[in-house]
Amino acid sequence: MRTDRPIIVVGAGVGGLTAALALHRNGLPVEVYERRTVAEILDAPGSGLTLWSNASTPLGWLGLGDRLQARAEPVTAIHSFDARRRVRFKMSTHRHIWPGALPSLSIGRMDLAETLMSACDERGIAIHYGQKVTGYTDGPDGVEVRFENDRAGVVGAALVGADGVRSAILARLHGGEVPGIYLGRTVYRGVIENARGLVAGIPQLFHDEATGIGGGVYPVGDGRGAWTLSVRAPAGERDEPGRLHARSVELARVLPSVLRDMVDQTPGDAIIRTDIWYHEWHENWGVGRVTLLGDAAHAMPNDLGQGACQAVEDAVVLADALVASDMDSLTGMADALRGYERRRFERVKWVREQSVRVATAPEVRNPVGRWLLGKLTRLYLSLAEKGMWRQMQALPELTATGTPVAEAAGSAP
Repeated sequence: MRTDRPIIVVGAGVGGLTAALALHRNGLPVEVYERRTVAEILDAPGSGLTLWSNASTPLGWLGLGDRLQARAEPVTAIHSFDARRRVRFKMSTHRHIWPGALPSLSIGRMDLAETLMSACDERGIAIHYGQKVTGYTDGPDGVEVRFENDRAGVVGAALVGADGVRSAILARLHGGEVPGIYLGRTVYRGVIENARGLVAGIPQLFHDEATGIGGGVYPVGDGRGAWTLSVRAPAGERDEPGRLHARSVELARVLPSVLRDMVDQTPGDAIIRTDIWYHEWHENWGVGRVTLLGDAAHAMPNDLGQGACQAVEDAVVLADALVASDMDSLTGMADALRGYERRRFERVKWVREQSVRVATAPEVRNPVGRWLLGKLTRLYLSLAEKGMWRQMQALPELTATGTPVAEAAGSAP
């Protein structure tokens, strides 16, 4: 496999940068184009995310294991409580990771972004910031990508759309913008320094049955804590200027003090509000020398924390599928991309189904019904815990390059 043209990745989020690192590690030329500037990425308000073992381990294969573990907190379990801190359920997660795998990690989103961006810079991977892609043409000589503001297009051996839930590449593939499904919830998030009341290794989740308001707190490294609040709201609703902090404090009042205190300590300009959207399942991820990964391909609800994790899995499988392909052949490249998609469909579909099931579970208003549902939920989780978390944290299988479990904790390029 040889080519004079790079594989073009659109989007410098978790999936796009992981794809760039995986392609480069396998000797494939790659360039990344991102609509945001570096400042827009790194100066954005903070939030946290969880890299479950099925994502932390592939990032370890790319030589980032030591760096990530130094900046993050391991996750061993999840504890869920009602608004009065009565236990709803407790689930172990660490005991269900796979042999040779890295632990699951909670990390600041900006810490993860910095780690990925720094690794790309060290390895000479070109990331072009402030470049908004508007379309492409898959021609006989390669895929020409077009940009906003009449910037000259670039031609690559293939195009990977990793540009999120409102992907321009997805819209072009489907002949128009693909409508999202609004989950009916908006989420407030923040990160504070010197967080107190957190439990090492265990995200604490809370839910107030009477109002439907939920939230959670968890450590993300260096003494910091991340928090979330989720509430039913119309799509597109926004808080009045200067009201993000007051609104977050108001919502948190029904939940335990550990979350209330963290919200109260977060300045308004450090709080993010995000409506939660996802896509209907579809298997048209690409055509010719164009494909998708991450949210662009399969945006899902965030309730199980698998959105970024599935993007990481996509990235390493994509590189594995391309490493043995004939990049100078239109048919060979297209076949390799369709092979990547087929290898990912069933896995992603299963994870998405679990996420949608959890996210769309009906809320029971009747107190007796809530009590019964709680009992049934705890029974189901106790029976399903091992199978579900074992499958959820399954590692991607690599065929051309092999699964380098032994390299998981290393940091060599």
